[in-house]
Amino acid sequence: MKSRNTLLLLVFLLLAGFAAYFFLNKNKNKSTLDAEDTAFTVKDTASVDKIFISNKMGQSNTIERKPGNNWVINGRYEVRKDMVQMLLETLNRMEVKRPADKLSRNSAVRDLATQGRKVEIYQNGELSKTFYVGQTTDDNLGTYFIMEGSENPYILHIPGFQGFLNTRFDLNEVKWRNVPVFRTSPASLVKLDVKYMNAPKSSFTITRQGDQLKVEGAEQADQENLKAYVDNYKFINGEYFIDNPQHRISDSLLLQKPLVEISVQDQQPANSRTFLLFPKPDDGDHLVALNPKTKDVISVQTFNFGRLLVQKEALVKK
Repeated sequence: MKSRNTLLLLVFLLLAGFAAYFFLNKNKNKSTLDAEDTAFTVKDTASVDKIFISNKMGQSNTIERKPGNNWVINGRYEVRKDMVQMLLETLNRMEVKRPADKLSRNSAVRDLATQGRKVEIYQNGELSKTFYVGQTTDDNLGTYFIMEGSENPYILHIPGFQGFLNTRFDLNEVKWRNVPVFRTSPASLVKLDVKYMNAPKSSFTITRQGDQLKVEGAEQADQENLKAYVDNYKFINGEYFIDNPQHRISDSLLLQKPLVEISVQDQQPANSRTFLLFPKPDDGDHLVALNPKTKDVISVQTFNFGRLLVQKEALVKK
């Protein structure tokens, strides 16, 4: 009798052990699945070297890190550092706020499948994660995300940030592009023309003769002032490209009289360019710069360009 009770006890303990093992492993697997479904955040953004963003409409951007921590988009253009920094910061700081509730889950999954933006993150040359970015929540304080292969959408946010995240995964190439205007140094300058349309006497032309810079029409130029002035052209950027569909804006501007025309001829042809400057309506802090060759239209700061808009008298010895 005693041995029978002992046997029953052993059987019970064995069954209890199997049950506990099954339960713990089931929970462990569920926990692992949840972790995979919510692994949107990128902790080590320094290892990110490529980000691919696309949608169902065929639009896509590939943003890649090059040597010297320089980024390019679609293999062609420099990328604005503030845009890359904001995207990397978003990947690093965004967190899961909560799973999508039952009422919104189906519509969120449908929208993610049809309108979501696919995002691939590459770290150290390898694809590390793929997820989709969807629409914002009704309160505009969260954004729907879903991992590739998952059926569970989540609402993500950045703690302390009142807004949504989908606009940071932008598919407009123009918004990503850095906006170089002039890249000419005194040593590489061949010729520089500054024409004031309403003040021709203040206009001037600078040319190089050997190691010297010369102001055309002036007997003696102030070499120190000239070199300091031309030095301003080393690194002049605009703020952003203004959307110019079918060249409508650029064509309209070309029918108008600009305030100033600045034309630079550089020893490197890629750095030779001409820009026409126009006032920005109701905005004295900015100008509109037009490259008549490429028809790029750029917003530029008046303060930044003010150092270029000197008069001829400032460059000539009195």
